[in-house]
Amino acid sequence: MIVSLWPLFSVSVSGQEYESKEKGFEVCVVQQAWHTGIIIETADVDSLVWPEISGYRHKRYVDISWGDEKFYQVEGRPFFLAARAVLWPTQSVLRIYPFGLPPERSYGSDARMKTIELNREQFTLLCRFISNSYLRDQDNQPQPSTVYGKSNIYFLAIRNYHLFRTCNTWVALAFKNSGFDIRSFCVLNANQLFRQLEKIDG
Repeated sequence: MIVSLWPLFSVSVSGQEYESKEKGFEVCVVQQAWHTGIIIETADVDSLVWPEISGYRHKRYVDISWGDEKFYQVEGRPFFLAARAVLWPTQSVLRIYPFGLPPERSYGSDARMKTIELNREQFTLLCRFISNSYLRDQDNQPQPSTVYGKSNIYFLAIRNYHLFRTCNTWVALAFKNSGFDIRSFCVLNANQLFRQLEKIDG
């Protein structure tokens, strides 16, 4: 479960309400088919750390993930785009998907999930990593992907996508940058990622 029983108190930041937890924050890593993402509760996030979260507070959760700009957004899984994504570096995108139902109901029994508890500093670093993953314009604003028409879910991201830097690599890097002693190098598939995440509990 992603719901925490830690004591809460409400703080107002830049006109937005978020819940500041005194002891811990819970996030969930989800993997389903080609998708691997990080699920957080929108109320937990300080908008001074990740300003764009303010646009998602109408939903309880947000799923953040990263991938090749073209392959990630296309319907189906065309082989030529999959080959293009892994054989040479390509533009990446952040996928920011808000939803309301609990993750177990939203993703179903075929999804692999792992809940990880972070302290305040670790959670702040995770949110800052996400915010810093946008490829921003000269006004420091996220740039929507326009490869298939302007998107309100996919945004241009830093770092190129390729065979040795996948969505699983990105998730591992997110937790590594949050202060956890795991590696991101050569974490290419979900099995490798979840083996690294198991170290967090140990």
